[in-house]
Amino acid sequence: LGLVPLLAGCSVGYLFHVGKGQLKIVCGSKGTEAVLGDPEVPESHKEKIRLVMDAKAFGEEELGLASSTNYTRYYLVKHPPIAYNLTASPRLSLEAYRWCFPIAGCLPYKGFFSREMAERESVRMSERGYDTYTRPVGAYSTLGWFKDPIFSTMLRYGDTALVEVILHEMVHRTIFVKDQGAFNEGVATFVGEKGMEMFFRSRGGLDPGQIEAMHQKREAKRLFQETMFDLAYRLRLLYSAKGEEEDKLAARGGIFEDGKASFRKGIEALGSTRYGGILRQDWNNALLVSYLTYHQNPDLWEALYDRFDRDLMDMVDWLKQLKGEKDPMGRIERWLVQGDETTNH
Repeated sequence: LGLVPLLAGCSVGYLFHVGKGQLKIVCGSKGTEAVLGDPEVPESHKEKIRLVMDAKAFGEEELGLASSTNYTRYYLVKHPPIAYNLTASPRLSLEAYRWCFPIAGCLPYKGFFSREMAERESVRMSERGYDTYTRPVGAYSTLGWFKDPIFSTMLRYGDTALVEVILHEMVHRTIFVKDQGAFNEGVATFVGEKGMEMFFRSRGGLDPGQIEAMHQKREAKRLFQETMFDLAYRLRLLYSAKGEEEDKLAARGGIFEDGKASFRKGIEALGSTRYGGILRQDWNNALLVSYLTYHQNPDLWEALYDRFDRDLMDMVDWLKQLKGEKDPMGRIERWLVQGDETTNH
């Protein structure tokens, strides 16, 4: 019933799909204390659960993220992943199609608990002339509507990735601007990454193996980011130029193939096994838009972080006031240039 006002206006089938999926999670989760006391649960899983609890406490106490009862329950995902996100984009534009909901606003993706339903929607959007991209989801935030549990799928992550995911989702609970998907995902990604680094520094730092793994992860991420931004630049030039649609569609295929081949070569040179799933996908506008939603304007976030003397809690506290802003990214850009009366920085 709690989902009814959130999803009012959606198709009845989708409403019941999401409601049924969320109800299954609510009813099927159990308290973390019961899980930690269960002798049949592997100790490795218990260590991950304790790490989640520690990361949650750190986020609340050291980063100023919203206190909640999230991650005090555990849900066993019997058939991973927990969900799927669908992104769609016009074939000659790097704009995300937005699905709109009365409470959550318009989002640049649509979530499903069923792969079959996600695929059916993907086919429907393709028939309407959109590129589509469906990706698995290991965790998500209900923005305070429900008590978000620790999903068993999250326990497969490495320690650094797990802490980053927890903080990322906590940011959504803390800072969320309606109809501003790129802002919401951008700030969650940035604070999740920086907060994770702070968390491990507070615990004495990472061991040599973790440091090496993080270095390789960052190098692979840097390469992928460069590839995505280069593709976006080349494609925007193509899409905005004069010419026939058929010619542009043919040309974009070559651009995607060139970018994918270059990235494959680079990732192999790094000796990294990351992004294997991405490399098996057909690259299109929707895949690119999905990435850009989470990683728009990285330099802007770094500039804002520097403006707050690299004090992440101060930065989070300032960002909380942007709730209700129609253009939060523009507000940040203006403030970086002009400053305002809301902070002494």
